[in-house]
Amino acid sequence: MAIERLFDAADPPPDPPDLYARIEPVKLPPERPVVWLNMVATADGKTLQGPRGSTAKGLGSATDQLLMRRIQSQADAAIIGAGTLRPGHVIYEPRLWRAVVTASGDLPPGNRFFTDAPGRAVILAPETLSAERRAALSSLALLRVLPGRRVDVLEGVRLLRREFGIRRLLLEGGAALNWEFFAADIVDELFLTVAPKIKGGAHLPTVVDGPGFPGQEAAPLELRSAYRDGSELYLRYRVLHEPD
Repeated sequence: MAIERLFDAADPPPDPPDLYARIEPVKLPPERPVVWLNMVATADGKTLQGPRGSTAKGLGSATDQLLMRRIQSQADAAIIGAGTLRPGHVIYEPRLWRAVVTASGDLPPGNRFFTDAPGRAVILAPETLSAERRAALSSLALLRVLPGRRVDVLEGVRLLRREFGIRRLLLEGGAALNWEFFAADIVDELFLTVAPKIKGGAHLPTVVDGPGFPGQEAAPLELRSAYRDGSELYLRYRVLHEPD
């Protein structure tokens, strides 16, 4: 690993080998956790190495994997969508709280997401789930049912802070859930690894999918740091929120 600093707004900046070893605290938003989004994507924005339904395995380098673990180590909890959970590749340290957002309740019972951390896995689901489905999910994890036909992610993250004391929440996809968080304006920072590859494929997910913002609207970002290891880039952005 030979990380090189290209830019860092921190004063003083970290030594390049210590990148993300300590993520400086930011002001805690009222009633919800700080939300970090961490993703790896090709230069054309694709987040899968293989076909849709596969995993991001092999997309980033060993350095990317190290930085991902450093970010995870400083989070209180991670949150993912059901589509990211189902392939079975998401493995977290047992001490880390983890939450999954599902509309259908179709979750694999033997997944390590649940079995590795009894009592630390949370399922966020809508009130439209049947009683039978609720009972099945309650046997897997701590089920929390939210009003509506789909999970309101703002209410979901507020619940995670209120009930479980989560102050630093790591969002790790997929693209549809990432969009829900941006649409709710609750992503605070984006950690993005850009792998030096082109994948192509209009059918493949990107970092953020969903319907998108209307017209010329977009979520503005401010670059906080840029590092590289060879041709792989490690970018950190602050999301500039709409004023209250």
